[in-house]
Amino acid sequence: MRLSIPLITLFLSSSLFSQNVSKKLSVLFLGNSYTYVNNLPQLLHDLALANNDTLLFDSNTPGGYTLQNHSVDAASIAKINSQKWDHVILQAQSQEPSIDPSTVTAQTTPYAIQLHNLVKNNDSCTITAFYETWGRKYGDGMNCGTYTPVCTYAGMQDRLKQSYKLFADSTKGIMVPAGEAFRLSRQLDSTIDLYQSDLSHPSLEGSYLTACVFYETLFHKSIVGNSYLAGLSSNVAGFLQQVAHTTVTDSLLSWNLGSNIPYAPFTFAGTNLQYQFNSLSGFTHYWEFGDGNSSTQSNPLHTYLSSQTYTISHTVENACIKDSSVQVILAGVSDIGTFQSHSLRLFPNPAKDFITIPKMAGTTVRIYSTLGVFMGEFIIEQDKINVAQLPSGCYFITHNKASTQKFIKE
Repeated sequence: MRLSIPLITLFLSSSLFSQNVSKKLSVLFLGNSYTYVNNLPQLLHDLALANNDTLLFDSNTPGGYTLQNHSVDAASIAKINSQKWDHVILQAQSQEPSIDPSTVTAQTTPYAIQLHNLVKNNDSCTITAFYETWGRKYGDGMNCGTYTPVCTYAGMQDRLKQSYKLFADSTKGIMVPAGEAFRLSRQLDSTIDLYQSDLSHPSLEGSYLTACVFYETLFHKSIVGNSYLAGLSSNVAGFLQQVAHTTVTDSLLSWNLGSNIPYAPFTFAGTNLQYQFNSLSGFTHYWEFGDGNSSTQSNPLHTYLSSQTYTISHTVENACIKDSSVQVILAGVSDIGTFQSHSLRLFPNPAKDFITIPKMAGTTVRIYSTLGVFMGEFIIEQDKINVAQLPSGCYFITHNKASTQKFIKE
């Protein structure tokens, strides 16, 4: 059954306006078949490339490997020490984090910490990222007899989330919530099969969804509207992109984004010419408001002097990491009025002919150019609006003067 993604106010923009800070990351993947099936690192590389970002990667992913296996594997240790990495990804064997908590604490968590220490001994600035995998499609029949919570998919997924969060918290690392994206995708559209026939390993759709989650988590940028589809249909790829975006941005602190590492994307809300900018991270801040003014406050309040388009940049840094994000706002347009950014969900972005706006059928939106020129009212029919007649360019779309989003018309 297919359902629409809920209209939740999220932290990251789904438009490419916040995508124009190109990034380059070096990433080492230490895992097993859940990483090498469908070549997850290459999928992530291609998604990054499509958004003018660069991923340099290496991996060691023998089938069935546990964290303990990696902690004593000469190839894994050599790869950790081979260079300075931005991120090292640690993925446990698919079942080991889902068994009873006391066993995980005694037999798995110590190796997560040991591997993290190896990573930090090589370079204290490398971020350890724990790749949360997913529950098996119908639960874990192998371990069901000895630990009943894993008898169902939901029970197994709950335990995986708890354990990977434990690993991340124990090391002050971050968590890549691929398993939670699987959960949301299954809830919203059960017709998209994320599993292979063994009910465990990911299908191409499952690996693509995972790569989208990795992109959001590591690059701190929206995956929505990415042009790389990996051979999937645009509808399926667009849906999976939105699921990944919703999963990551709806619970940033749950994944330790902004708490353990600098995280530059931001939210804002404005009335007329006065705007409140809100960061999602601690550490040191630097804001540029696009009118020659700046601030080092965490959550500055800024007043503009004239109605026009402004580009806001935000940089967050600590001793190791500097993270930047850029967004564009249309300030002081009276027809738009008060709005909270990003509360209107739309995809694909960029769009060529149609834009999908879930759960909005029968309502009307207004579209403006980035100069504030009113382009017309558009009725949402079957969750879609037709933008084929708009000239190519950048636009603002608003609903009931209460929510505004930006999009690109190809």
